[in-house]
Amino acid sequence: MTDRNDRVVLTVDAVISDGEGRILVMERGTKPFKGSWVLPGGLIDPGETVEDACVREVEEEVGLKVRVVGLVGVYSAPGRDPRGSFVSMAFHAVVIGGVLRTTSEARAHRWLAPDEVVDMGFDHGLIVQDYRKAHGG
Repeated sequence: MTDRNDRVVLTVDAVISDGEGRILVMERGTKPFKGSWVLPGGLIDPGETVEDACVREVEEEVGLKVRVVGLVGVYSAPGRDPRGSFVSMAFHAVVIGGVLRTTSEARAHRWLAPDEVVDMGFDHGLIVQDYRKAHGG
């Protein structure tokens, strides 16, 4: 089997906004970046669209049902993930149901104020910055 360091891995990340300009972040419960604030997201499963993967990952990690409303960007900088070559499609999503909860992957969560900046794992700080630039924040 091929090691993740020998192939490109496709992932998704979700910038979930609440209509007041706030963005949901979660405290990562697993390595890498365990204990850091990150956006919900994860691997795309074979046979699913990137949008479906985003919806599924958000529900698995934080319990919310979301609707994808747009693409924030594609993030592929070498070194963005210490596990290897991970490319992420980051989507803007809005909540349509569910109940916010903690899980083994999301030990805590919080809503960032419209101008609030926190240190984030991976390149999620850049993703949030790009989202805010595109949405007047």
